[in-house]
This record gives sequence, C-alpha cells and structure tokens, in this order.
Amino acid sequence: MPLKNVLMDLRIWVLAAVVVAFAVGSLGSVVSTLVIVVLMLQMIAAMEGLSFHRADFAKDKKPIFWSFFACFGICTGLTLAVGLLFMGPYPDVWKGWVMLAAVPSAVSVLTVALFMRGDMVMAVLSMTVIYLISLGLTPLLTTMLIGDAISPLEIFKYVLLFIAVPLLANIPLKRFKINRDAKVVFINFMMFMLIVLSVGKNRDYMLGDPLLVGLIVVACLFRTFAVSLIMLRVMKRHGAKRDNAVVYMGFAVWKNSGLATTMCLVLLADSPGAVLPCVISLLIESVWFAIMSGHLQKVWPPTETLQQEIDALPEVPADTLNKD
Repeated sequence: MPLKNVLMDLRIWVLAAVVVAFAVGSLGSVVSTLVIVVLMLQMIAAMEGLSFHRADFAKDKKPIFWSFFACFGICTGLTLAVGLLFMGPYPDVWKGWVMLAAVPSAVSVLTVALFMRGDMVMAVLSMTVIYLISLGLTPLLTTMLIGDAISPLEIFKYVLLFIAVPLLANIPLKRFKINRDAKVVFINFMMFMLIVLSVGKNRDYMLGDPLLVGLIVVACLFRTFAVSLIMLRVMKRHGAKRDNAVVYMGFAVWKNSGLATTMCLVLLADSPGAVLPCVISLLIESVWFAIMSGHLQKVWPPTETLQQEIDALPEVPADTLNKD
C-alpha cells in the first residue's frame, strides 16, 4: 500500500494509537495540557478555510436546533439510559456516565463533518451554539444527577479554546494555500495523539477489571454504532439532506469524552471508576469514526457537486462557502 494511502487511512492511525497507548501507558502530569493542545490544533485544521456571518445563524436556525437536539436530546438521553444499567452495581461508574452525558459534543464532530462531506459551516454554527448553551446546561445536569456541578467558567474556557481561538487562528491561515491531503494527515495524527494521551493515562484503570470494561464497551458500541446506523436509515428514508444528516449523526454520537475525563479526575477524585466510561467512550467513538467514514461513503455517498465543493474548500474564496 502506498505511504500516502496509509497516512490518510484513519483506521490505521486508530489501531496504532491503541497499541501505543497500552504499550506506553501514562505520560505523566502533562497529559491534560497536551490533550487541550491537541484538541485545539484539531479544531484549527478542521475549521481551516471556513467563513460565515451573523446572518448564517438565522438562516440555519432549524439545522442548529436539530443539531442541539441530537447532542443534548439523543446523545445525552441514550448515554444516561445505558448508564442506568451500572447505577446499582457500580455507583462510581454511574457518575462517569452522568459526566459524559452532561458535557457538550466533542470538537471532533467538525472532523466528522469534514471527512464525511457534511455541511461544515452549519456544523461550526451548531457547535458554537451548543457550547454556549452548555455553559448553563452542563452544570445543571451534573448538579441534578450527581450533585457535583462543573463551573460555568470552566466550560466557558473550553468555548474560548475550542471555538474562538481556532476561528481567530484561521484569519492569518487564509493567506496560505493548504493542501487538503496534508490537512487530512494532520487531523489523523491529532486523533492518534488524542487516543494515546487519553487511553494511555487510564490504562491501569482499564486493565484492572476486564468484566466491567467489557460491559462498558458493549454499552458504548450500542450508543455509537447502533444509534448512528438507525439514524442514517431513518434520515435517508425520509429525504433528509445528506450534508445536514452527517452533522446530526455526529452530534448524536460523539461527546467531549476528553473534557468529561478531565472533569471526572478533578471533581470525582474519590470515585476512580467514574473515569472508565469517558475513556472507553473516547476509544469507541474513534473506532466508530474510522469505520463509519468508509461505510457512509458506500451507503450514502455525497453528490458530485457537494464533493467537488468541499474538496475545493482551501482554494476557493471564503464567500463561496455561504450556501443559499
């Protein structure tokens, strides 16, 4: 297989990351900081070449609403539902499910939109709205369900880091012509680093109770693969726009597991098992992304016009990204 094909195959990166994570383990106290940096760089790459205006929020208000519903309705609801199975025998683990359900979507949803040919502009707008609403909703959910609220200022910090900073960073990047293949390889590498850092840091927790880990894996598989496949079938059958459907699917599956992991370590230090659902979810979500990218291309390929438009994102003027 040519080296270029290897570098652009996310499945290879995910498999390599899992092997490295379990072989190396934790990289020490700098992991949390490195995870933040990796997520920021991934966001900058995913958002490169995008441009939108205030009017876009009004124009895309329906897709933004459905994206929010996918995140805090479908994804949060199902995460709590599978978490209830652990509430009795594993109360610490239940707290982890609550934390995972309460946080907003992962910034990697933008990577999903990029790779799967979704509406990138709508995805960024929806992500911005979801993170702003999570300022109040995430602390509310954690307070109601486990009594440990995340500070709104902590969430606001992530809004700035993962939305505002990448947008500002892309202003000077507009002067450069960035090859799409290079951007894909860079995003793959960021995904590799995210898995190595997050899974490696919690390797010992994962190896400590294989039965519990297996149960969480099954729950995560249902929450990702089963839900996404059902959503795709329903949306396609009912004539949904493919570029919007891809974004809804991402929001319905991918939570900010990195943020949830960090919050468990900080706020639930006396409940070490809480981190397990968050770490395992990150791993399963990454595997889901790697597999679904190829599956979606077969069952619901993008139209030729849309594919050409997205392939040309780095080269075209910013105004052409605003759809009617």
